[in-house]
Amino acid sequence: MAFLQDYKELKENYFIMGGHLADDLCQGALPAILSFMYLEGKLDSYADVAFLIMATTMVNAVAQPLTGLLADRRPRPFFMCAGMLIAALGIMFIGFIDNFALLFALVALNGVGVATFHPAAGKLANIFAKNHLGKGMSIFSVGGNIGYALGPLYFTAGYMFFGLKATLLICLPALFMAFFFIRKNRMYREMSEASLRQAKAQKETEGLKENYKGTLILLALVFARSAAMFSLTAFLPLYFVDVLHKPEEGAALTNSAIAICGAAATLIGGSFSDRFGFTQLVRLTSFAAVPFALIFVLTDNAPLALGALMLCSFAYYMAMSPIVIIGQRFLCLHLGMATGLTVGLGISFGGIIAPVLGTVGDHYGLLTTMQIVAGLLALSALISLFVPKVNGRNIKG
Repeated sequence: MAFLQDYKELKENYFIMGGHLADDLCQGALPAILSFMYLEGKLDSYADVAFLIMATTMVNAVAQPLTGLLADRRPRPFFMCAGMLIAALGIMFIGFIDNFALLFALVALNGVGVATFHPAAGKLANIFAKNHLGKGMSIFSVGGNIGYALGPLYFTAGYMFFGLKATLLICLPALFMAFFFIRKNRMYREMSEASLRQAKAQKETEGLKENYKGTLILLALVFARSAAMFSLTAFLPLYFVDVLHKPEEGAALTNSAIAICGAAATLIGGSFSDRFGFTQLVRLTSFAAVPFALIFVLTDNAPLALGALMLCSFAYYMAMSPIVIIGQRFLCLHLGMATGLTVGLGISFGGIIAPVLGTVGDHYGLLTTMQIVAGLLALSALISLFVPKVNGRNIKG
């Protein structure tokens, strides 16, 4: 009954969650696809894997704040449909291609799609969440977690039957959700226009101001977090093969195990943040992730390593939706831009760091890379202490 009540109140957030799933399934499948391409000899090094991931994230880093700004200036909910389709287009053909430059261009196109989807979707999720902001944003965010979780599973299942040509299957969820959103576009546009009018009225009557200093500190936190998590997911399957000596097919599914655990944590984190405070939850979970990351890099036992990573990811992902909410409160007059920065620019920074850690892995081994990942998580915990407090409607600091 509780779920039915939540669904009734937050129905549109669940629909947007489905779109988030379809969009991020494309990104979630990418590390598994590139791992199989590396193992089949189509990619020559860990650095090649990292540079292809950098292609999508670099474009994402530049484009997502821009599309967020466009979504703030005039409601453009159709960006969700366009984003999903472009994201799928950038992935579905890479299994057929050997040319590295063309591969780079296609995964960069995926970055354009992801950048187009998130700001418009995150802004709508905020609008429909109303008085259940933490829970509403966690429903939206968990769609991305589930997409990342299903991506490797979805592709690996297809790979068993079709090999690398299974990348074509990536387009199916995006096509389905794009058709669904096209039919709701008018209603979404009307809701966005009403929210924009309300924000302008509040600015005039209540003197709302944005917290730029808090935004910069928050981005530093997200930069450190994303550098750790992107590098972890990029090299995790190869780490289990080369360092922990596990079979290739099983290793390819490790990111799915982490993402499934993260999806549950994201959903729980939103409700907890509504009750205990957004910033407090971010700080607590940031510090909680560190000891489990240390266990992961200190053990050569694969089941223990996986268990520690699952607990680390649980702590990490509990902070996902509160971070987006904090960003939207700091930039309260630019919800799309705030979503683009926290979900897009901040997270994409990980793809910029990943090639550096890929080079470290080539020269010093993936164990050293994972030790740096643990250090980045510790750094993010320290930065969380400086993020201004956000609790409900109040912003301090």
